[in-house]
Amino acid sequence: MNGKLSSLKKVIQLIVKQGYQIGNDGLSFLQLLSEEEAEKIVKEALKIAEEKTPKPIVLDKSILEESKEKIEPKNVVNLKIKTPIAKEFESRIEVLKDPTGKISSTGSIEEFNQYFKNRFDKLKKILQQRIDCKAANSLSHALQAPLNSKVKFIAMIIEKKEKKDKIILKVDDEEASGTVIIFKEKNKEVYEAAQSLVLDQVVCIEGVVSRDGLIFADSIIYPDLPEKKRENNNGGEEVSVALIADIHCGSKTFLKETFERFILWLNGKVGNEKQKELSGKIKYIVIAGDLIDGVGVYPEQEKELEVANVYEQYKIIARYLREIPDYIDILITPGNHDAVRQALPQPAIPKECMELINENGRIVSLGNPCEVKLHGSSFLIYHGTSLNDIISSVPKLNYEKPERALEFLLKIRHLAPIYGGNTPIAPEKEDHLVIDNIPDVFVAGHTHVAGCSRYKGTIVISCGTWQTQTEYQKKLNVKPTPGILSLVQLDTMQINVIDFSFIF
Repeated sequence: MNGKLSSLKKVIQLIVKQGYQIGNDGLSFLQLLSEEEAEKIVKEALKIAEEKTPKPIVLDKSILEESKEKIEPKNVVNLKIKTPIAKEFESRIEVLKDPTGKISSTGSIEEFNQYFKNRFDKLKKILQQRIDCKAANSLSHALQAPLNSKVKFIAMIIEKKEKKDKIILKVDDEEASGTVIIFKEKNKEVYEAAQSLVLDQVVCIEGVVSRDGLIFADSIIYPDLPEKKRENNNGGEEVSVALIADIHCGSKTFLKETFERFILWLNGKVGNEKQKELSGKIKYIVIAGDLIDGVGVYPEQEKELEVANVYEQYKIIARYLREIPDYIDILITPGNHDAVRQALPQPAIPKECMELINENGRIVSLGNPCEVKLHGSSFLIYHGTSLNDIISSVPKLNYEKPERALEFLLKIRHLAPIYGGNTPIAPEKEDHLVIDNIPDVFVAGHTHVAGCSRYKGTIVISCGTWQTQTEYQKKLNVKPTPGILSLVQLDTMQINVIDFSFIF
């Protein structure tokens, strides 16, 4: 925030001239003020400091706050300052699902089998709720059907081979395994649906029994979302949720000025009247993982680290979070750069790290993925680690429009279907990655590219980042969109997008 420091140069010189120093917390406090207001508060703070015994060496935040209170007593109403509308409403946070405390995997074969059985059972139940899948039988029943008879069954994809004119699938369920063939010329729509199938996905297949136990597919049905008509459950209160991810504190590529501009905006210090009105409606901030850059996460990361200590990185983000107005609730989930296990599902950020950033207990720390209700609207929050596997496996998906990949996850009703890919997945007794419930809002990060859409009544948000392109991302040809904030207003479900990469 070099521009802001430059405007405070006169104030800082005044402090030094009087023989005092300014602490980091004091400097952060002044940066949230106008130049005129900062000068008044510092002059009064110097008087207060002179009267103290012993005299302090450093003007810290507590002295500056004491000065501000003396100049602007709380019982004096400043008619020029509008009270943020979100401050008028009580918080309504309900945690629906959180894997923290339910994680117990040891990696045994028994747990592996139990994990996939649980996944299959959950997705089978979802499929059977569809009208077009109610008549589906087991795979073994289909394989025993007479030659040329029509069959419909639910199965998991365990192998996929694409040839010039057909796709061959190996499928199984709890009792049997079989082979399904989809011919390109027979049905182009079914062939394209088969092209998008990924391993370990559960689908319903309709087809005709052929010789040697083969089944020729006529239809492939995904679990998908039903069309959802949203009910307004927030009582008409005009509150919003700000959705961000991938801050990456500790990296040389972390955009300090851009993120500080976001904090100033939350405090009503920057932006035009319309933008300030939007900030005043924010009741909740969701941070969907990667608060810090971590250490040793990707090859040669150490060359791009400004701070090479995880705890010090959390202290940096803590300083920013402390500046967020206290009427705003903050919900945090981990990502693959945070100080938690890499395997999904991830527990909440550990206590020793959270204590650094949650000193006043105002932050709700949850695992990844998790489900919450905010003011009556349901949110599925996921960092998005599996998007790398999905985008590389499914035709027509790319990093330019990550919201399409998120829509695909909703369509298959699973957040990380491919086991054994680049996404580490722990074989828990329960598959916490199945999308059981239909969210009002599905939010993820990880790709560093912002995007939003609506899919069958669900708002889909891919968060951007607060970091410029890393060398590793250049090799992957990932082009981040930094400084993009998505807002969802909960009474209307309207989406607003603000770009903090430009000065207001």
